[in-house]
Amino acid sequence: MARRVVSVLTGTPAVMSSEDPVLEANIYAVAEDVDLTILLRGGAIEYAAATGSTPATALAGHPLPDARCTRDLRGLLESGVAVYVDADSAAHQGLSTDGLIPGVHIADARQQSDLLRSAEAVLHW
Repeated sequence: MARRVVSVLTGTPAVMSSEDPVLEANIYAVAEDVDLTILLRGGAIEYAAATGSTPATALAGHPLPDARCTRDLRGLLESGVAVYVDADSAAHQGLSTDGLIPGVHIADARQQSDLLRSAEAVLHW
């Protein structure tokens, strides 16, 4: 079983659920004592935004849950999981380190390459 795993998330967080199945799957890696690193690219960088850039949404007058699932990401960070955001995606969205959840790091192409090369397994969501 691979012990050093990099999980690359590229999709936008789920809109209709307060728990995102992608982040939930990564939570199991922590329980299995896997050295997990998460790399957020593209729309997935929304997981790491410190403040809601998305307005609150309602359906038929009932508020929908926060689509960014920051609670799950914060839990992973507290468990010691390293979380990185793609520098190009962050620049495209106008996010800097100050706009990210504390503990999330911005990684340039070289740093991402190093992360992926050092992994025993790479998951892509």
